[in-house]
Amino acid sequence: MKLTGAIFDLDGTLLDSMPYWASVGMRFLQERNIVIPDVQAFSLRLKTMTLPEAAVFFQKEYQVQNSVEEICGQIDHMIEDDYLYRAPLKDGVRDMLEGLHRQGVRMCVASATSHTLVEAALRRVGVLEYFQFIVTCGDLNTSKNQPYIFDECARRLGTEKTTTGVFEDSLHCVRTASRAGYPVIGVYDASAASEETEIRSLCRQYIRDWTEFSPCCAG
Repeated sequence: MKLTGAIFDLDGTLLDSMPYWASVGMRFLQERNIVIPDVQAFSLRLKTMTLPEAAVFFQKEYQVQNSVEEICGQIDHMIEDDYLYRAPLKDGVRDMLEGLHRQGVRMCVASATSHTLVEAALRRVGVLEYFQFIVTCGDLNTSKNQPYIFDECARRLGTEKTTTGVFEDSLHCVRTASRAGYPVIGVYDASAASEETEIRSLCRQYIRDWTEFSPCCAG
């Protein structure tokens, strides 16, 4: 089966940026002198949330008095420099994108990160031109716990679900796309190392490095 479309996650998949997100929620609360009793449980719970969902979580669980919009804006500002100046492409991404482009595969990015930061980061690392469009959970008022974002991407790409690969590093995203009937290509990231066994079981292909990716094996 030949891929006709490709939906790429950004953080941990194309961009080595998960370390920045791993600490920003904690930093946000610590700056307000809020103590997090169980850091591991906090991090695991936050991992599957969009930024607006995290903002509501902070309001309800930690009595943060700011509005959802204010919290999202403050966190975006905290992490903005990482996207504008620091977060690198993962090894082999550029060659992989060029290979898919030469095969005529239509590509997009679907991310939980804000649209502005996604676009800025992709432009900075020089791969924005490979993608037909960017869509974010914020754009669609959804999360990757639901398949709507993947379905909307396939619709906009004009590709069939069965030939549209979804490239993800996180277990909850892999579960969603796999259950929705997409061929999923799992991408190793250290942030999801403890979930690797289950991620592998749900994917058509699993790669620890982009040099391992083979489009002909994604079906």
